[in-house]
Order: sequence, then structure tokens, then C-alpha cells
Amino acid sequence: MKKNLLYLIVFVVLLLVAGYFLSEDGGTSTLEGPENYDFAIKDTASIDKIIISDKTPNRATIRRTSDGWELDGEYAVRRDAIEILLETLYRMEMKNFLPQRMVPEVEKQLAVYGKKVEIFQNGELSKVIYVGKPIPSEMGTYMKLADGDLPYAVHIPGFNGFLNTRFISQSYLWRSRDLVQMKPRSIKEVELIYPDSLAASFKLTVFSTDSMYLTNAETNEVVPDLSQVKGRLFLAACASLKAEGEIIPSDPIFARRDSLLASTPAFYLTIRTKGGEEKKISAYKIKAAPETIDYNDPQSFFDPDRLHGFVNDDRMVLLQYYGLRNVLKSSEELRLDSKE
Repeated sequence: MKKNLLYLIVFVVLLLVAGYFLSEDGGTSTLEGPENYDFAIKDTASIDKIIISDKTPNRATIRRTSDGWELDGEYAVRRDAIEILLETLYRMEMKNFLPQRMVPEVEKQLAVYGKKVEIFQNGELSKVIYVGKPIPSEMGTYMKLADGDLPYAVHIPGFNGFLNTRFISQSYLWRSRDLVQMKPRSIKEVELIYPDSLAASFKLTVFSTDSMYLTNAETNEVVPDLSQVKGRLFLAACASLKAEGEIIPSDPIFARRDSLLASTPAFYLTIRTKGGEEKKISAYKIKAAPETIDYNDPQSFFDPDRLHGFVNDDRMVLLQYYGLRNVLKSSEELRLDSKE
């Protein structure tokens, strides 16, 4: 009899211990219906609009169009960012339930720091998800459906990390880094002006894929022996020109945009298409850090790697000399050489 009582006590203790650990890990309880944690969207091809907002307030609206994804009805979207987001929406699933004692704190975090993600399919709002902070192990993220009862830990099976950074609410981070967004074959004319070196400045005019000519900007004379191969490579480089990143109002240099535009740029690049579209890019040198300046070397007065830039005197960006290396050519560099 005593032995049976001992077995019963041990069994009860084991049940209590198991219940504790299940509550700590979320357990496998099915008390909550799956409609409360059905986060994934398996038909991502039907998603045509996503709105991501936070309490800052930041807000980004991205739409699928016949030409690809578009931001705020105006800008092209970064391809890598939208591909990662769609993959996340397709693959993410509940990792575990939360212990009841943690629910109030997570609900509070979602209310204060959470991002609201509104997903539209075929023109209709289909799902609203609140995305919170990473779970303590950083192997998942707290999320809650707008029509769900409780928050849950959500992850992507096989992925070791959190997901909240994939839901970008700052619109400028969604913008494509492409500056031109033209096809080389659509370009009719490119004018590249170096204000401090008109002799190297030029205008390249295209008649067809096999016929173009070069005009020196200083003399307005046709430059002889234009290399058609170099000309086509130059057009391709212009069409694929990218920025390193956006310069936004919170960046200190943004307040000086008007004074920059009023100063002399390092170069002007104007690209015109056969359809009448025009894209203007101007770039301005950045002062070097004082500790890097050699006052006997004027070239050290400026940053050797980056420039501030403007697209159509409106969009302010950061440019890299390395990214411009195939565009910043002189008229002489586009001529035939002995090997051609």
C-alpha cells in the first residue's frame, strides 16, 4: 500500500514537472484554434498590395503592377527586399504557444513596438499581422493576427534567426537603388559634362545600335574614331547606374541640399530616351575627414570613395566612384585604340 502511494506521488510530481516545461516551451497544446496562428500565405502570386506601418510613424505601401512592384505609386521597389518578404509570408509558421504569464508583456510590446502588416490579395484585404520583437532565443519573432486571440512565436523552419527586420516600414529602404531604369537600346543621347574639364566632356548621340557619334563639349566638334563597342558599353553602364543608398531628411547633409545644388558639381550626366524621357544626375564632392587630409596634396581634400548626388535635382543619394567607374569616361577614352 505504501509502495503504491509512493508511485502515485512520483507520478503526480512528474506530471507537474512536465506541465511546467511544456508551459515554458509553449507546449503542443491545441486549445487555440489554428485560425489564430495561420500566419502563412501560400498563394503569394495573388498578393497585389502590402502596407507596412509602425508607430514612428513610418509607412510603406508597395503594389504589384504590370511592370513589377512599385513603392508609394512612384518608385521602383528593391527586388531583393520584395523577394525576401514574399518568401517569408509563404514559409513562416507558428513555432510555439506562449506561456500564459508572458502573454500580457508580449501584447504590450506589440502595441508599442509592433509593425502592422496589411496584406491584400486580388484587390481585397486578406490578412492583417502585427509583427513584434524577436523571442529571447532570437530564433523566432512574436506575431499576432488582427483577428486572433493571442500572440505566438513565429519562425521559418530551418532558418536560424528572427523575422521582424524583413518587414520594412521605412519607405526609403524599399526604393530601388537603380538611378536610371532605362534599357540601353532606348537611349537616344547621353551628355556628360565635367565643369572643371570641358575638354574631357562630351555628348554621345545614337542613331541605331550600330551607328552613333561623339561630340566634344568644348569644341562642339565630332570626335573621330569613336569605338562603337566602347559606345555600347558606355550606354549599358549608364542604363544600369545605381546608388549606394538614399539620403533622407534625418541625415545632416540633407539640410544642405539647396546649397549643394547651388554649387559646382563634379559632373552632370543627362540621359535622354527616344521616347522623350530625360534623367539628370549631378554629383558633388564630399569633404574628407580632417585626419585624412594631406595639405600638400589637394586630391586628399575630398573623400576618395563617395559623392553626394541628385537625380533630377530631387532625389538625394549617395554615390560611389567605384559604381561610376564605367560611366565617368572622357571623350578620348571612347575612341578606338590600336587593338580594335
